[in-house]
Amino acid sequence: MYPEGWLIDPEGKSLFYFEEDPMNPLHEGYIGLWILDELSSKNFRYRKRISRSKALTKWRKLHKQGWRIIQEKELVA
Repeated sequence: MYPEGWLIDPEGKSLFYFEEDPMNPLHEGYIGLWILDELSSKNFRYRKRISRSKALTKWRKLHKQGWRIIQEKELVA
C-alpha cells in the first residue's frame, strides 16, 4: 500500500502530499512539497516520483519527527 495524504510540519510552515500513481498504485507514486505563508495560502515547491518503499520510509520518518496527518478540508481556511 502506498501512503496517501497530507503531512504538516510541527511549525505549520511546510506540507508534504503523498499520492499513489494511478497507473502503478502498488509500487510507485509522488510526493509534493508545499510551503505555507502567513496568509494561509500554500505555494507549490516540487513534486517527484518515488517508490512505495521510499515513500513509506519518508512518511514514517516525518511522522516520528512530529509531522502530523491533516485532512484536505483543514487546508481550506
